[in-house]
Amino acid sequence: MARINAAYDVLRDPVRRARYDSTPLARRERYAEGRSPDEASGPPPPPPTPPVTARFDTSALFRQRNGTLRKRTVPRAGQPPIDWRRYGHRRDLRASKPTGPAYRTYDPARIRLPSLAEARSTVLGFGRFHGLTLGQVAEREPTYIDWIAATITRDRDLVMRARVIASDLDARGVERRTRATSASA
Repeated sequence: MARINAAYDVLRDPVRRARYDSTPLARRERYAEGRSPDEASGPPPPPPTPPVTARFDTSALFRQRNGTLRKRTVPRAGQPPIDWRRYGHRRDLRASKPTGPAYRTYDPARIRLPSLAEARSTVLGFGRFHGLTLGQVAEREPTYIDWIAATITRDRDLVMRARVIASDLDARGVERRTRATSASA
């Protein structure tokens, strides 16, 4: 009962009522009732009106995907019509294949093979013989030179130098141990 009397005292005094209405608690209470926090006290707002519904015929506006709006009978100004007889059956006039691979051709006549001295002085930057030259590797294990020439694809210059050394080993008649191939039954 004491709470009700205290609330009634606040409501009767205009100064205390204004001070109470400006507190966050009063704003939260007004918001919970459905009124905006800044709205003055008074009757609740009117209920929202029902939405306006109507039916419109939009079938004339339908356009197929990637369709044209109208048929063009006259080409654009500044662009002569394409003579398809001139190009034959080839209607795709793109400059390149947009998603195709890039083909590179190497002219063997333009590739300069290194000399044997250049090839033997090439330092390896990977593998078991990291830091040694190809000449040192050829003296220790000539089969590694064959492996480089047949397997490595990332360094074309290294492969060419390994092939020069391999051809020199063949010319000198150096025996190289090859792996035994597995016989398929």
